[in-house]
Amino acid sequence: MSISTLLLPIHFGNYVIRSVTLEDIERVYLMRKAVATESETVLSSPDEITLDGMSNWIKNWLGLEKRLFLVAEFNNELIGQLWVWFMDGKKKTSHVAEFGLEILSNYRGAGLGTKLTEIAILWAKEKGAIRLEAETLEKNLPMRKILLKLGFEEEGKKKWALRIGDLFENSIIYGKILNN
Repeated sequence: MSISTLLLPIHFGNYVIRSVTLEDIERVYLMRKAVATESETVLSSPDEITLDGMSNWIKNWLGLEKRLFLVAEFNNELIGQLWVWFMDGKKKTSHVAEFGLEILSNYRGAGLGTKLTEIAILWAKEKGAIRLEAETLEKNLPMRKILLKLGFEEEGKKKWALRIGDLFENSIIYGKILNN
């Protein structure tokens, strides 16, 4: 099954998963800032997330064939997002896609992270990816469980990959070969 057979928007329980739009810029900014405030698993600190930065990001990604930016809604509130992208335009790595997702803490644990990861896999396959990668903090056990459940393999650890104040956190790299 490919993402095109799912047809956006996707209704998943009480959630609606759909493509981001220009009208979402401020709400995506506020949601992303909230996730960064409540969770240390986001790579950006809250003060690094700006409305202009979010606006530029969404405008750059919209319409690009090798980029996917979806948002998840609950009762018309943005509560999560998913990005999938191909590494770069180099021939030797053109088969590799990566993804990331964020969900507000009140909405975690209900299967939305798994659903967004499944969508990432399907979209990457449809767009010709042979390998899909994800990286998460070592202490992000819920995301690590999702990745393992969906067939990703733990491939390595980046020690001291993220600095949070005076502490350093390790990240774990996961990969999945999609043509199996």
